[in-house]
Amino acid sequence: MGMSTTAAFGIIFTASLFMMGALINSLLYSYYNINEALEDRGEMLKGAKEIMEIDRVVYNSSNIEIVVWNRGSTSLDVEKISMILNGTIVDFTTTGNFWYPQTKKRFFVASDYDVGEEHSIQFTLSPGEDVIATAEFDKIYVLTTSHLYAYSYEGVKIWSIEVNEPKDVCVDTFVFIANASQIFEYDKDGNYVRSIADDLNITAIDAYNGTLYGVSNTTFYLLDYQGNLIKSYVLTQGKDVCVGKYVYVLDGSNIDKYDYQGNYISSISDARISNPLKISTDLNLPDTLFILNNGNEILLYRHGTYWKSISLKIEATNIDIYGKIYLSGDGVKAMNIGLRVKIVDEYGNSVYGYL
Repeated sequence: MGMSTTAAFGIIFTASLFMMGALINSLLYSYYNINEALEDRGEMLKGAKEIMEIDRVVYNSSNIEIVVWNRGSTSLDVEKISMILNGTIVDFTTTGNFWYPQTKKRFFVASDYDVGEEHSIQFTLSPGEDVIATAEFDKIYVLTTSHLYAYSYEGVKIWSIEVNEPKDVCVDTFVFIANASQIFEYDKDGNYVRSIADDLNITAIDAYNGTLYGVSNTTFYLLDYQGNLIKSYVLTQGKDVCVGKYVYVLDGSNIDKYDYQGNYISSISDARISNPLKISTDLNLPDTLFILNNGNEILLYRHGTYWKSISLKIEATNIDIYGKIYLSGDGVKAMNIGLRVKIVDEYGNSVYGYL
């Protein structure tokens, strides 16, 4: 008894459907595997792009210091890394040829810096209601109403000392703290050395190369580090003093500029300066002065002429410059000010940071 032609075609067609179904399932399974592999590859590529992470960029003595983490799982060859500052490839120095996983490395570039366009807050410390903060050499110093705290640039507290009614702090060979009736000297480990400038009522200080510059309400003083008077000048309303390429003294709403020996050079007087609270500059900047005005803006002057302003989203009571703009008020905050840094490794991974 043979099959009919119709039945035979029916069986063949049904078998073909089963085969096609198996083929489709096989193709779908293969597509799923390929798609899954592509997703894994995407994750791998994403991970590769996140190998490096800039921890901080800061001006340190005569170098720009860039601290970067290797967040990947493999070592990187330092010789195959490029560094770019504002679009220009620059030479750098570091220690060791290999950059191991989960470690940070310091890169140093010999370069001056300039005030840039990036002004986001990067760094915050909250030691309490602080009076003033200064960033010098390798530490951030925070002066509260009763203590001086020394922090690393990573925000780790290193030491603290108790101070009676402090007014200002500055750092050079020694750490100087003014408390209106005298100035205390400590070494950089927080050990007491001596007290000077008794009964001069100095409320603002800065120091450089063996000379301590102090301001009271009525007088601008130049002292050596043993407290001997070098020079003094009469002021009408002394508020602050800072040292950079020149010595600047805030007297009322005017700023007088002197050389390091105390010789008068010129003055800055501008209607924009309505309520100056503090002034700051940096030795490695050109003749540039930062004025904290009304607590909510920074006015910048170059060579005695207005240059630009920076609006603040926070209320600040003090300003200091060391690689970044350090502001204090309710806590200590750091603001970017300088060169844009790009680091590219041998695989094309890149990260950006600002001085």
